[in-house]
Amino acid sequence: MRFDKITNAAIAIEPESVDISQFIKFKEKFNKWVHSSNQLVKGLPKSYYIVSGVTDAFNQMYGMYNKIGIFEGEYGYHSLVIKNRVTFNLDEADAIVVSHPFSADGMSSHEKIKIADSHNKPIFIDCAFFGVCHDIDFDFARYKNIHSVCFSLSKSFGTGLHRVGLLYTIDPYPVTVYSQWHYPLVACAEHHYTLLDTMSPDSMIQKYKDSQLEICQEFNITPSNTIIFGLDYSTKYVNFKRGPVNRLCISHLLKL
Repeated sequence: MRFDKITNAAIAIEPESVDISQFIKFKEKFNKWVHSSNQLVKGLPKSYYIVSGVTDAFNQMYGMYNKIGIFEGEYGYHSLVIKNRVTFNLDEADAIVVSHPFSADGMSSHEKIKIADSHNKPIFIDCAFFGVCHDIDFDFARYKNIHSVCFSLSKSFGTGLHRVGLLYTIDPYPVTVYSQWHYPLVACAEHHYTLLDTMSPDSMIQKYKDSQLEICQEFNITPSNTIIFGLDYSTKYVNFKRGPVNRLCISHLLKL
């Protein structure tokens, strides 16, 4: 009998027999795509990993930190998932999440990031709206506590049901472990292998910005720097209230 192929790992096939070269090429292409924007992208953690969207990165973060600090108007998923572990008091937080552009209005969050940075806690930057925003810089080199930055392709390509993201991090997220185990998220990436060649991070702005301005003028709302939103500060659209602003998603009205 031969025992040279015996292993204590529960795997169906040997990792070396699986061709993941296209996946690796996609990860590198995704990184280049992020840095190809007209908007400045700088100061990201050096290591990056494919995740199943920004939300997947959050799920991994919740397992690493107990108390998550957020600003009012932040992505509602945080409060829904970990109701007793979210705080607006950043002094209580073990880590702080800031969406940039900000979830409530699609505008720059640099002032919020500056406040978060002053607390000397690990910061996670959620860049889910990157690819549908303009005139916002993604230069994080000025801050000393940025541990993680995550981008997603869901908004640019309308692929939320096949979501994929790129997480830049210095923290030991689970993805950093299963990447070393040759256990990559190939399926969520495959759908996007050729999509990155079809448009840049600025293409959606070029296509739909004029339409956004027309819609916002029609409804007397303020255009956000994230083109899928119009903003209102009156009492007319209080059902869409997100923190101090009423955020109206106009994506279904946008046209070329």
